[in-house]
Amino acid sequence: MFIVGLLRLPDLFSIANALSGYLALMLAFSGQPRLSLLLIIFSAIFDGLDGFFARRMGATALGTDLDSLADLVSFGVAPGLLALTAFHLSWPAWMAGGFYLICGALRLARFNVCAPDDRFFEGFPIPAAGLAVAASVLLGSPVLTLGFMLLLSLFMASSLPYRKIRDPLSQLLLGLAFLPAALMIGLPWDAQGGATLVIIIVLAYLASPVVSCLQRES
Repeated sequence: MFIVGLLRLPDLFSIANALSGYLALMLAFSGQPRLSLLLIIFSAIFDGLDGFFARRMGATALGTDLDSLADLVSFGVAPGLLALTAFHLSWPAWMAGGFYLICGALRLARFNVCAPDDRFFEGFPIPAAGLAVAASVLLGSPVLTLGFMLLLSLFMASSLPYRKIRDPLSQLLLGLAFLPAALMIGLPWDAQGGATLVIIIVLAYLASPVVSCLQRES
């Protein structure tokens, strides 16, 4: 059967995710980090829509693999190359980018082969990591960006539980939080402010297992 005949609505959002990631790569190579970050944010939106419809229509093996491949492009390759090209970093920094990519690939592979859990992700999700790495580029500090790459690589490879944001109200609030960030980056309005907002949202999610643990102990 022609492969197009196997595609379903969620898969179309995965394809849009991959295309946005590809455009983010091209913009990074063209020296336009602000627009590259904006395309990575679009990839995250498409990734969220893919998951939303897959949960309602039922996931398929093709859709799961397609989603992971798109995520690797948009949140693994694109943020790493954006960082390396924006700061014109040399080969020692390439190793950090390679480490980030490997940890992201392992994180996605583990997600595909492990038994599904409706409540938690195992390890930090690569879309959140990719958003933080890409956003940090606009703050103009290569040390900060490389630090994020290494730190988030370790969290992606970890077994820490991260709660899945599935209820409609939480998804709406998350979307409303990212909306002003995307507007500030895309208009352009205050690109650094928008990037900072993205990083704050991601770091709050990064710390969520610690918060949950403290709440259980109190």
